[in-house]
Amino acid sequence: MLFSTITAAFFCATSAYAAALPPAPGKPHNYTPAKNLDNLAKLFPQSDLTSPDGMALKYVVLGIGTQNYTCANASAVPGTTGAVATLYDIGTKLNNDRDAKWKIATISPLALSMAEWAPQLVDMSLQAQGFQNVAGHHFFADVAGTNTPTFAFDQLSAPYPLCQVAKLGAVDAPKTACTGKNGLPAVQWLYLQHKAGIAQGGITTVYRVETAGGNKPATCQGMPPTWEVKYAAQYWVYGPKQ
Repeated sequence: MLFSTITAAFFCATSAYAAALPPAPGKPHNYTPAKNLDNLAKLFPQSDLTSPDGMALKYVVLGIGTQNYTCANASAVPGTTGAVATLYDIGTKLNNDRDAKWKIATISPLALSMAEWAPQLVDMSLQAQGFQNVAGHHFFADVAGTNTPTFAFDQLSAPYPLCQVAKLGAVDAPKTACTGKNGLPAVQWLYLQHKAGIAQGGITTVYRVETAGGNKPATCQGMPPTWEVKYAAQYWVYGPKQ
């Protein structure tokens, strides 16, 4: 069992190479995120999404959680109720890591492999990489009747950064992206920007990149009324330059 767990994690990591308020926050972690991520900003994962030109990189976090789906009947197309994820600060450690450009593509696949095959080892794996600090949470909240992606950095000092965003762009994940247990392509990379709801703490734009797992089948055949698919992704969070 341990061998299969390690093998799965290695396989996915190798493949990656080739009123809308958040829940009450827990006790903030006793750590300070990096204030300047200029080094890491040069390594922003490239795609056909609109680039973050003219903005400052504020945070880079690893989201580990679930994409949440619904089915009305067996012949329906699966719907979605959004996603929930814990956001781990990876930017602070990567910013001055000379190996960051090689590590970036492996972080999400390894996290998903651990979450799916050995969830009891997730914290240990993150600790070993220096990514143990929880910065906040990702969830969906109602904004004027619309289920809205929300990023709350509620483990940082109050008043903490929070941004509610809308999808402005999407591209398919690379074919090499880790598929997860269901064997489906990883969820898309997204370009998200604040349009309504709350934006505070200097963050306005979020990119979901380096995705692993999380996708749904084409139809609801054989699926329950509601279900979750584990995923991992990096969220590169930007705001206006000061």
